[in-house]
Amino acid sequence: MKINALVFVGLLASSVQAHCNTASVTNTAGAFNLSVQTKVGALHCLVDEEPIDVTLSSDGEAVIVSGTSYVPVGELSRCKAGTPVHVRRAAPHVGFLSDINIKASIYASMVPVAVSPLSFVAVVGKIGSDRNLVEKPGFYRTTVSKSKLEEEASSDMIPVISFDGKYISVDRHQCGSDPEVDVIEIKTGKTKVINNKACNRLFNWVK
Repeated sequence: MKINALVFVGLLASSVQAHCNTASVTNTAGAFNLSVQTKVGALHCLVDEEPIDVTLSSDGEAVIVSGTSYVPVGELSRCKAGTPVHVRRAAPHVGFLSDINIKASIYASMVPVAVSPLSFVAVVGKIGSDRNLVEKPGFYRTTVSKSKLEEEASSDMIPVISFDGKYISVDRHQCGSDPEVDVIEIKTGKTKVINNKACNRLFNWVK
C-alpha cells in the first residue's frame, strides 16, 4: 500500500499521540522501562522506543509498544538487565497499529482520514509491507478518493486478527450472544458469517 497522504496522516498521528498516556520512564539514553503482563507472566525489560498505550496482540504473542511498533513476547522473556530490546516497526508507513499476528506474519492498523470526528479506515497487511491485502469499503485503497474514504471511515474501529491469521474484524470487540457474527476473510476480502462457537474459537475478544 502506498499512502498518498502521508503528511496528513502524520499530522493526525501527532494529534492522537498527544492524548496518549505512557507509564514508561527513561532509564538511560535511548532506553525505556517496559512492564507488561503477558501469558508467560509479568515481564520487566528495557526497550529502545518509548512505550505508548502498551497492549498485547490478540494472540498474546507480541506487545504493541506504540502506535507503530511491536516486540515479540519471546524476546522480552529473554531480555537482559541493562540491555534494551529492539522494538520493530510493523511496516514502513503503518498507521496506528491495533493488532499483529507474528505466526501468520500479518498486522492490522488504522489510518486516520478525518479529524472531526477523528475517524479511520483499516489496513491489514504483511509485516514489513504497506500493501493492504483487503480491497473493500472501510479499508484503505489507493484507488479511492479521500472524500470516499472519509464517508467509509469510522471513529469506533479496532481491527482484530483471528488466531489463525485468516480473518479480521474491524468493528466488533466481542463475540457477544449473537448466534452469527460477520468477519472478513483476508485472502478473498469477502464477508463471512461464522457462528458464535467459531467466533470464540477464532478470536480472543474480551467479554
